[in-house]
Amino acid sequence: MSTSRNTELRVVPATAEANDGRATLRIDAERPVPAPPPIAEPIRDDPRDAAERDLDRLHQAVGTERLALGQHMNWLIGSQAILIHAFLMVFVISGMGVIAVNHWLLGGLALVGILCAVALHAVLDRGSRALAMLVLQRRAIESDLATLSGRTPNLPKDVAQISSWAAPLFVAVWLALLAFSAALRL
Repeated sequence: MSTSRNTELRVVPATAEANDGRATLRIDAERPVPAPPPIAEPIRDDPRDAAERDLDRLHQAVGTERLALGQHMNWLIGSQAILIHAFLMVFVISGMGVIAVNHWLLGGLALVGILCAVALHAVLDRGSRALAMLVLQRRAIESDLATLSGRTPNLPKDVAQISSWAAPLFVAVWLALLAFSAALRL
């Protein structure tokens, strides 16, 4: 029931009625396919080749993680710039007396800004920890490869710590804006 079948394609002449030079393909699945010959000995890689493949894989993973971390940092800065701009616009317009703005609107904008900063900070923190682990793995593979081949190791740089202070800075800015707007309203 689980025997594999031979699925060879062969050209069969067209029927006698329609012999206009066409040919059809027919799949002949009647004969079983013989099993492939067993491999006598598994192919063993050179440890140096395996280390170089691991190093290339880790190098690509580090590059991808750095790009993702940079994209998340751009989202953090962009979202905070838009929300701070909206907060300041509402504050200035309400200060001019054009419209009466409820303090809940300013507080809501500040709360959304704080929540965005905290959420994006969590993503940045997780990404920077993953990047740090990849960099450590890459250093270990690079030093192993250096001992195998005798070449000087090309150790990667440390992970930047910009992401550790970005979100707390934005939270402090939001709290300062709220305090400033409340002090001017009183």
